[in-house]
Amino acid sequence: MKEVLYRSALAVAIVTALGSNPALAQQAGTDDQAVQLDQVSVTAQRREAQMQKTPLSMSVISGPELDRMQVKRVDDIKFAAPNIIIEQNTGTSSGAKIFMRGVGADESMFTNDPAVALYIDDVYIPRQNGAMFDLYDVERIEVLRGPQGTLYGRNATGGAIRYISRKPTGESKLALDGSIGNLGRRDARLSFATRIGETLDVSAAALSRQRDGILKDITHNRMVNDQDVLAGRLSLASTWGEASYATLSIDRLRERSTPAWGTPVALDANGNQVPRLGSFYKTETDTLGLNDIDQFGVALTNETDFGAFSWRSIAHYRTLDHHFYMDVDGTAQTRYHLEQDQHQNQKGYEAQFTSQLDGPFSWVAGVFAFKEHNDQPTRSDIFVRGGTNYIAQDTSAYAIYAQGDYKFTDKLTLTLGGRYSYESKDFSVRAVKANGEPNFSKNMRNSWNRPDWKALLSYNFNDNVMGYASVTTGFKSGGFNGRGSTPATLVQVDAETLRAYEIGIKSTLWDNRLRLNGNYYRLDYDGIQLAAVNPEGIFVVTNATGALIQGIELEAEAQLTRGLKLNATLGTIDSEYQKYKAINAAYFRGHPMKNAPELQWTFGGSYVQPLGNADLVFSAQARYTDEYYQNQDASRLIMRKAGHEYNARIAYEPRDAEWSVALWGKNLSNEFASTGGFDIAGLGVGVIYPNVPRTYGVEFSYRFW
Repeated sequence: MKEVLYRSALAVAIVTALGSNPALAQQAGTDDQAVQLDQVSVTAQRREAQMQKTPLSMSVISGPELDRMQVKRVDDIKFAAPNIIIEQNTGTSSGAKIFMRGVGADESMFTNDPAVALYIDDVYIPRQNGAMFDLYDVERIEVLRGPQGTLYGRNATGGAIRYISRKPTGESKLALDGSIGNLGRRDARLSFATRIGETLDVSAAALSRQRDGILKDITHNRMVNDQDVLAGRLSLASTWGEASYATLSIDRLRERSTPAWGTPVALDANGNQVPRLGSFYKTETDTLGLNDIDQFGVALTNETDFGAFSWRSIAHYRTLDHHFYMDVDGTAQTRYHLEQDQHQNQKGYEAQFTSQLDGPFSWVAGVFAFKEHNDQPTRSDIFVRGGTNYIAQDTSAYAIYAQGDYKFTDKLTLTLGGRYSYESKDFSVRAVKANGEPNFSKNMRNSWNRPDWKALLSYNFNDNVMGYASVTTGFKSGGFNGRGSTPATLVQVDAETLRAYEIGIKSTLWDNRLRLNGNYYRLDYDGIQLAAVNPEGIFVVTNATGALIQGIELEAEAQLTRGLKLNATLGTIDSEYQKYKAINAAYFRGHPMKNAPELQWTFGGSYVQPLGNADLVFSAQARYTDEYYQNQDASRLIMRKAGHEYNARIAYEPRDAEWSVALWGKNLSNEFASTGGFDIAGLGVGVIYPNVPRTYGVEFSYRFW
């Protein structure tokens, strides 16, 4: 651990030294191959600004970096941001388990809300199931770390991830991208854009992603954990009136992948994980499983310029249908099977008002309204076929918010923000025994309200260095344990809250060839909604404790020459449970928090080598994650071991042609890692969900016009 931390800090120190050494800076200034880093614009504070002028810990991936870093899906973002865990959730093919700085949620049941908010073009995605989106036709990704309680509010205690798609611009385009590789990898992306008449801009994109399975089901002699996804998006944009611009977006997704099967594991005499079937990529099951996902969404965004201020509104409607039947136990017996048939729909509206006058004071204000309905028959087969619980929940959420900046001088700015949130949930269960007889029913309702606030001071030491200090709060509403199988376990949990303190610095050095950002954060986390599985296989949710989490984050990006660009991140998490009751001291005192590795770092870069009338573009990324536990009991049986991941890509890009080709590889060291697991001693269940082994292939792109 200390050796890895030393090497990581040394790498960042070297990059820092390059930017602060006058002799090297002077040498770079005379190098005709040296260029500056591109400016990065973001809208993280609901108004467009330069990333380096935004006093917020954030990571951004945009432009060519999306392809060079092979950011194809939401979980690929972990190669570009510190202190983040993004993995496929247990048992599902497209559930997204996201933790930032040790704050998150790994229970995908709709009664448990995530703690990291995910937005697609400012449309809030409330469910983990179906949230592992493919990132196609995307302009940039913004990763905002820490609570975003003022401007984003709902369930953003850990942070927010914003996926901003390409908007229609009137450009005429038809392009095809494809990729083939081992494990039967077959991807295709088609994008089209045009202008109809004088004002209507149209863009469309379609995606097909297919891959064979990575686990051998030895019971049925087949491969499982495959991928079979079809998706598409249509966008229409037009000006109307004298100062308005509207965009209509429609998206559709169909997935028929198999469920994510786990592989049975045990511990050897030294406490190491070993596969029960001789390989981490083998499993047993007495069922074929089911995993059908269908999503649909439509969103209408309108922007109007009133001169003194602008008005932006976002109205949306989305549906999700997800029917799956999975074998949790990894054996050829029925120890623990789970079936659920989720039907979800949501609708929402948000209006944002942004000041546009010159002067020392600027502001953003808005209103937010959201409604969601879920209903889901759920059946747990524990040794025998179980009964069915018909679970439903209606959620309503409303908020009003405002945030203002006041510039006392050209250097010193004070930011104050506030948000008032109200949420209500109506929850019901009708339980039926396996023989069809009524078992029990229960209805519960509650509401929660909370004011959140933000106070921030930023100071420009000069044109290139900015420091900031902030205090921010976050709130995640309470709820109910939808997986409870008896009236006694269908309990209510209270809201969880978080207060974050952060001190940071953002710098652009070396004649804009180096960006170096760093921060220290402290999170006072209270009322944590802990989800766990007891030895009998019953899911339990409680507000058992609080925690103190703190650490540092560093991000560096350097354009060393015209062709060579490097990037690095470093993140640490020091977490400790606190505020637990004396009766729970033995359970929490000295125990680690789950999904909170002490150290993570990434290092990557790209190099462009001219070759005749073309460029060879070499790019690679490395990522290290310290060991961390994946359940509340800190079980070594399903622990994620410390390890590295390596990706690389080599592209041939002719300058005067409409095509390019690239060789790519992911997890090149073929290192095994557990992305999740279940340790249920009372049922004899111990399974982990393996990562995708080494993959490689070739991709191509062609632009017809």
